[in-house]
Amino acid sequence: MVLISDGIDLSVGSVVAFCSVILCVSLNAGLGLPIALLLTTVGAIAVGLFNGFFVSVLNINPFIITLGSMSLVRGIAYIIIGGQPKPFDSDIIRFIGSGSFLGIPIPIYVMLLVLVVLSFVMKYTQFGRNVYAIGNNQETARLSGINVVKTRILVYCTMGLLAGLAGVLLAAQTYAGIPAAGMGYELDALTAVILGGTCLKGGQGRLAGTLLGTLIVALVLNGQNMLGVPYFYQLVSKGAIIIFAMTVAMKRG
Repeated sequence: MVLISDGIDLSVGSVVAFCSVILCVSLNAGLGLPIALLLTTVGAIAVGLFNGFFVSVLNINPFIITLGSMSLVRGIAYIIIGGQPKPFDSDIIRFIGSGSFLGIPIPIYVMLLVLVVLSFVMKYTQFGRNVYAIGNNQETARLSGINVVKTRILVYCTMGLLAGLAGVLLAAQTYAGIPAAGMGYELDALTAVILGGTCLKGGQGRLAGTLLGTLIVALVLNGQNMLGVPYFYQLVSKGAIIIFAMTVAMKRG
């Protein structure tokens, strides 16, 4: 959604770590799961609101502001948890991360639900059409009566919320709040989205393509892990995939 609206968000990996830390600290403080999830959600949306405000209201280049918030948010995560990963205990969270229903892991259901909801939003709602319109030509969209500032802020808030959801799922799988989690996720996400056909210049992209791009990236990276490929060779292949994806995107654009 961010790329379609002619933006970019480099803070997603940091938001993943930030939200896993908020969830962990909240549960360890005895606040209870509902309050912990509420605080995690608020934290995720707050980062999206921060990015959206600077990009939409102050017209700061999204690359610059999200690069800054990437460092800022991760630093806050380290401060909150004291610099080191900490475990937590919650049966419900453990089930979300490691449980299954009908032989299918719970995170798969979460992913499918997100895809269905966002596909509907982008295809059948005025908000979704506005996002595409802004990505195609922001000034034309504004002259057509679209509230560009409000729409772009909502896009970044949605991005923060989904990154926060990823942080909850990661925490549920590791049973810990990890401030170093999610490093490099922003590049993985960007590569997957571009491989899926989303244009870097905005206005074009489909979630079905993003899913395909995600599966390609996951297949390559996880396949190398299963084959025991040394980490430094994995870095080389990952870099090659990113260069390929960016080259294709720029040629297509």
